[in-house]
Amino acid sequence: MNLMNRIEELFSQTLDAVQCLQDALNVPLAEALTETFDNLENGDIRVEMGAPDQAAVDQLKEKYAALGYDHWSSQQKSQVYGLLMLKAINDDGRDANQMPTPPIMATVLTLFMDKLLPKKKQLLLDPALGSGNLLFTVTKQLAQENHSVNYFDLVGLDNDEEMLNLADVGAHLAGLDVDFYCQDALTPWPVKPDAVVSDMPIGFYANDANAQNFDLRTKEGHSYSHVLMVEQIVKNLAPDGFAFLLVPQSMLTGQVGADFMPWLAGKVHLQAIVQLPSRLFQSKIGEKSILVFQNHGQSRPPKEVLLTKLDNLKSEESLVGLNIKLNEWYTKRDD
Repeated sequence: MNLMNRIEELFSQTLDAVQCLQDALNVPLAEALTETFDNLENGDIRVEMGAPDQAAVDQLKEKYAALGYDHWSSQQKSQVYGLLMLKAINDDGRDANQMPTPPIMATVLTLFMDKLLPKKKQLLLDPALGSGNLLFTVTKQLAQENHSVNYFDLVGLDNDEEMLNLADVGAHLAGLDVDFYCQDALTPWPVKPDAVVSDMPIGFYANDANAQNFDLRTKEGHSYSHVLMVEQIVKNLAPDGFAFLLVPQSMLTGQVGADFMPWLAGKVHLQAIVQLPSRLFQSKIGEKSILVFQNHGQSRPPKEVLLTKLDNLKSEESLVGLNIKLNEWYTKRDD
């Protein structure tokens, strides 16, 4: 059996076990998913206040035994869990902002992170963690680039406990230690990171009272949460720290950009803006760009900001082309 067929088979079998637990506990699919993998990892079935009942426990034992989970590779565990997580987020009707960041975007961010971040121990934080896919993917890709050395202490913030539970299982399966904090990321952070990586959630921020603490609040109505989030990153990033962000394209242009970009340019050293292919996104509103900046400190601004547009991310050539541009820019950056 080839690898993909095997993953599909494991996905189908595991989904059956997850849905069995979901029915027994009467909970959302995401909650049943995290509990299923906790059960599988611990080799036991957790029962609280008589749930799941004995009949369901017996059924689950049979299904778990048929999975042969102990014989799965780490890669199989992560792949099956990732596919099930996508299904759970879809089926539970969650916000589009909570969908995992596509791996290809993480790969583009990794190119910049590998080039700009010093090779030493540092704190890397995602203030809009969601399922953790972006943070975990860039960490693993950077370790591959650095002879399996992971330089990062990882921190994730999110105000949704269920998403943090999904991220917790994902981190465990990926072999990563992460400190999770369940909080509104626009309230004070528990740490001061050396670097931030994040896929900015798009939308309005409902806490108008807290929005008053931000320069970039709107004068009337709710402020944009993604705009305030960048201001929060600037406030909390360590001196000379870097931010690698996926931001709405609309934030860099038009009326929002007319207010936001001059403010940002006065607060940080802009490093790069990369417009991503529009075909990656389902709507014009959802289109994103990569924004890279460095906080003020001892560092000097680059000779020029790298501005480029990617027309395609499907081919190897497009990433190679971006890497060539990045290398040329980096060579001139500090001349």
